[in-house]
Amino acid sequence: MTTFRAWLAATRPKTLVAAVVPIALGGAVVVAYSGASGLCADQVFVLTLLSCLGFALCVQVACNFANDLGDSLRGADTSARIGPRRAVSAGDISPAAMRRGIWIACAFALFLGAPVALLSPWLLLAGLLAIACALAYTLGPFPLAYRGLGDVFVIACFGVQATALTVLAVGMAWKAPVMPWAPALLAGLGLGLLADNILVANNARDYETDLAVGKRTTVVRFGRGFARNLHGFNSIFGLACLGHVFGWAPMALLPLAVWQHLTFRKAIQPAEFLPFLGRAAGLMLLATILCVTATCLGWVPTGSLWMR
Repeated sequence: MTTFRAWLAATRPKTLVAAVVPIALGGAVVVAYSGASGLCADQVFVLTLLSCLGFALCVQVACNFANDLGDSLRGADTSARIGPRRAVSAGDISPAAMRRGIWIACAFALFLGAPVALLSPWLLLAGLLAIACALAYTLGPFPLAYRGLGDVFVIACFGVQATALTVLAVGMAWKAPVMPWAPALLAGLGLGLLADNILVANNARDYETDLAVGKRTTVVRFGRGFARNLHGFNSIFGLACLGHVFGWAPMALLPLAVWQHLTFRKAIQPAEFLPFLGRAAGLMLLATILCVTATCLGWVPTGSLWMR
């Protein structure tokens, strides 16, 4: 594998959806619940969203690089593992080069996120915390993925935190009179639950190899039956949260979510879980597109007082 292709594969392109959608969803929350007309065309709004997007993408890449390195160093990526080729364990990228790649991705994240960080020291602190959590997922003395905290990390960081901080950044840049915290947190929770299904499918696939090296994911702790139930809960409740914020539009995906879950329950062998990583990412993307579309077309019912 060429160096360029190895680095491109190490970014895990399918997972980058998880970095893009909370930024778009956060922007949709501000547009729907701020009561501002023409906000989508506002230059400050667009530039702030782009800064958030650049930061999120770079943090996601840094997290993926760290995951590749951490799993290789801890012996989780072996020849017995079923799934995409991992750069460090396969010898395509050296551990030292991957460490440099991690720091370069973090540096780009700080550079692209600087316009948002300058808005408030709290946003700077939140950005640094996001980077620290991304690296601590599989690296460091207390790797979250090896302690059964991966699902909490995904829901909190790639759902609630990313969406709510986007709302905060856009609201501060635009000087919104009221921050729509309730819809931001609920939308972020819904998105985080859908994002967690990527991890659930990944961990269900890697159950045997994770168990062998002591990687105590929730699937290793509680079994594939738990993974099947969690997949269904994430799918249904995630869409329900988005539906409560954005109306009926994201709920139109409920039949697709049910079909994905029923087929997920039939998977037994590790290779049979492979398609569900892309399907989970696709459901997230479609749900976000429908939420943004509903916002742009004025279909979002914002009359509930507690949602303001």
